[in-house]
Formats: sequence, C-alpha cells, structure tokens
Amino acid sequence: MKKNYLFPHRFKWIGWCLFIPFALLFFVGGSMEIIEDDLVSFPTLVINAGQLDFKLNEGNPTGLVASIQREDMFNEICIVAMSLGLLFVAFARENDEDEYVEHLRLYSFVWAIKANTLLLILGTWFFFGGLYLWFILFWLISLFLIYIAKFQWELRQMRKEASDEE
Repeated sequence: MKKNYLFPHRFKWIGWCLFIPFALLFFVGGSMEIIEDDLVSFPTLVINAGQLDFKLNEGNPTGLVASIQREDMFNEICIVAMSLGLLFVAFARENDEDEYVEHLRLYSFVWAIKANTLLLILGTWFFFGGLYLWFILFWLISLFLIYIAKFQWELRQMRKEASDEE
C-alpha cells in the first residue's frame, strides 16, 4: 500500500535543519531581546481586534480591523520555520516503512494528542499572564515534539526487539 502522505526520507534532515536554528533564535534570541526589533520587517496585512465594547463611538469601527502596516516579522518567521521543520521530521518516510511502522505512527499520534490535551489543560490551570502566552507558543509545537519523541521511542523499541530475536 502506497503512503502518499509521507515526505521522502531526506525531509527528516531538512526538518531538523529548519527547526533547531529557528527554535534557538526564537526562544533564546527573542526572550533575551538579543535580536533587534526591525531585523526582519516589511509591510504585511495586520488584523486587529479593534474596539470590543460593541458600541459605535463617533464612527470608529468595532470588531476586526485590517490594514497594511510595516511589522517586525522575526517571531512569525521563526514560528513558521519551526512548524515546517517539525512537520517534515514527523512525516518523513522511514527507510523501512511498512504496515507495522504505519501502526506505530497512528498509535504515537493518538498518544501525542492525548498528552498534548493534558498539557493544555494543566497549562491553562496553572499559567497566567505573559507566562501563559509563552506556554501557548510552546504548546503550538509540542504536539509535533511529543509525537516525534513517542514515535521514535516506539520505533527504537521495535527495532531492539527485532535485533534481540535474531
């Protein structure tokens, strides 16, 4: 059975090469404010919440407001690169891809969804303010991280059992 949803095996290396440097830039450089604010800025579509009191105040719009503004896009580029990198790693074909590896993928994915949901519940209960924003940024990529870790662990266990039988 052909699995057309998987990337070629070389995408695993490409994914790690995308994820690691951009994660370091985002979490270390962004949190310590080493990176300048206007390092990567260009005009982009900006959607803001406008006024949320739902009253018409002298012609000011309520609800969403869209405009073209020059924005620093460093964090956004880092998040997109980290997400693409983890997507490539998570869905890169293994050299020995078969039905059992496909079963391990599904099992690991379901396990990761459950663990990530528990992580979201715990984070929502215990983190507040700016720390919650950082938690949500981490949570966005944690599904991929949990899935990759669980899948690689299960794959390693399967290969270890297979080599023990020989």
